[in-house]
Amino acid sequence: MSAATQGQTPGAAARRVSGLLERLRIVRDEMQYRSLLQRLADPAGTTVLSFFNQHAFNLAWTDPDFAEDLRRSDVLLRDGVGIAACLRLLARDPGLNANGTDLIPQLLAAFGGRRAVLIGTREPYLQRASHRLREDYGIDVTCALDGFGEASCYLEAVARERPELVVLAMGMPKQERVAADLAQWAHSAGQRLLIINGGAIADFIAGRVARAPAWMRRARLEWLYRLGREPRRLWRRYLLGGVAFGARALRLAADPPRSAPGVAPSIEGSSMKADTPALFGIEDARVVQLVQRLDASASAGGGRIVQFVAARVGEGTTALAHSYAAASAQLRKRRVLLLSDEVEDETVCFPQAGALAAPGLALARLTHPQRDFRDNYAALDDAAAWHALASGFDEVVLDAQAPYALAAAKHAAGVVVVVEAEATRAAQVRALLDELAAIDARVIGIVLNKYRSHLPHALYERL
Repeated sequence: MSAATQGQTPGAAARRVSGLLERLRIVRDEMQYRSLLQRLADPAGTTVLSFFNQHAFNLAWTDPDFAEDLRRSDVLLRDGVGIAACLRLLARDPGLNANGTDLIPQLLAAFGGRRAVLIGTREPYLQRASHRLREDYGIDVTCALDGFGEASCYLEAVARERPELVVLAMGMPKQERVAADLAQWAHSAGQRLLIINGGAIADFIAGRVARAPAWMRRARLEWLYRLGREPRRLWRRYLLGGVAFGARALRLAADPPRSAPGVAPSIEGSSMKADTPALFGIEDARVVQLVQRLDASASAGGGRIVQFVAARVGEGTTALAHSYAAASAQLRKRRVLLLSDEVEDETVCFPQAGALAAPGLALARLTHPQRDFRDNYAALDDAAAWHALASGFDEVVLDAQAPYALAAAKHAAGVVVVVEAEATRAAQVRALLDELAAIDARVIGIVLNKYRSHLPHALYERL
């Protein structure tokens, strides 16, 4: 089978789209939304902003080249109720609806007084959009080109004008291809440039396409309004495309794609005792979903501390913490430190493990084997030491067992309770939860570990 044919198989398509869903920047609240706008308004270098909606999902499923262009975007945002539903099926927080029709005008307002190139739509709407950008937003539109030319013409215009903003409003998949070419040039030229893949934004600005009433937008029915206004152009995208999207999203939820062999980078220096093998492989969907859920429940910012704890020994806490730490380091490209007393190397211990900060996964002991209980407990109770350690990593993962579990839990951003299915008594779990509540630890979830379904796997996965 050729590489091109392999890229068109359902498995390859699912992996492509799953990878794009992983790259989505989820905006969880208004503060993050404002922070995103500020960063985009003052890009450090060349930045490509793209939006991932139901139509993009379907195109990426069938077009590997388009998926690759989207993957190369610097910021990829969730757009629309369809992707929100898909993320919920995958047990991920969809966050706010960062759609381009609302976000782009707010972003344009921050570019007042700066040079811009507008590419997209056709006359007379192109000039109307250019006029509104000048009059309403104060943007210096130095060049406006329709969206039906050759990519080389657009590259020549941007290289000539040297703008700080390029708005591409020519629709998918062409605009993403042009954006990738422009970004490659801008990177080589050292240009500070924001490139926006804006779809129909020029038509909205020019008044060619009207926004839905506010109540329809609040009800997430803007797609229905647009379908009613342009049924001949949009019925295939919204109706037939909607059916295809639903089937593909359900397939992703029912059978999450495994990573292709050789895709995940190897982890250097990962050394655990022989009797604590990782419970799941890095490609296993359950660990991937655990990373996704913890990103949704705990702060996804740098330096967070996540602890795995169990009510009794033998519940697989160490193996699960190791698998999670490895997945977080590989899938999110984070600097992750795993602190566990099951690490073979006893030379590096908390809090001196800050010296290990480097890309990937680092391992160190939680306690010092030569110190007594009192000294180890005092070290784990030092908030300043935890703060200093966390500042050197994107994430610190704790496998803290009794008697040190509660000492460490006070300093974690989130605590995950591990329960062995059909083995741990409910009273034991309740007692542990009460102890965590007494020290104000933040329990963000319970993992049912070592679960063995008594139903056929294909049926269980669809329940």
